[in-house]
Amino acid sequence: MLEPNATELPQDAATRDVPPRLTFRVTVRTTATPEAVYEVLADLRTHRTWAGEDAPRKDFRLLTLEAPDRPAIAGDRFSSTGANSVGSFSDRSVVMVADPGRRFGHDTEATLVRKHRPTWNARFTHRYTIRPTDDGAAIDYVGEVRPRNYTPFWLFPGMGPGTRVMVQRMTRGNMENLARLAEGLAG
Repeated sequence: MLEPNATELPQDAATRDVPPRLTFRVTVRTTATPEAVYEVLADLRTHRTWAGEDAPRKDFRLLTLEAPDRPAIAGDRFSSTGANSVGSFSDRSVVMVADPGRRFGHDTEATLVRKHRPTWNARFTHRYTIRPTDDGAAIDYVGEVRPRNYTPFWLFPGMGPGTRVMVQRMTRGNMENLARLAEGLAG
């Protein structure tokens, strides 16, 4: 049971006991305060803007998002759909970390309907750490992927490094949008 005012839920066995097949890391600096960055992250509806409508790539973005109409807290659930270069996805997520001004994260059960292959199911963990800097904040993102029903070719050992570079590049574009949105809160 979640304690009142808890900022982090314990990981379940599906995440805790299964090592990730691939880990992505991106850091973006911003002139926004850590509090402004957290405000954008905790307003789940903004994810559709910075990782959807404004996403640099139309084949790597959110299309819909249903979430609470308030700042997210640990335990909140939300759902989304999106576009991916190999198909479309639908996700169910749970906010796992909600530590104002410092950390935010969610776990996602993803279903990717692929154009030419069987539907793929995976668990993604998304963690954002917000660090104060002299001129604003640094946002550190770590994403982990754990295949559920099979491992697609882009996660095979020989392909993983290329996949990591590509996904980190696309994620960086979305995170730069996140930073700009947070900077707009102060302006």
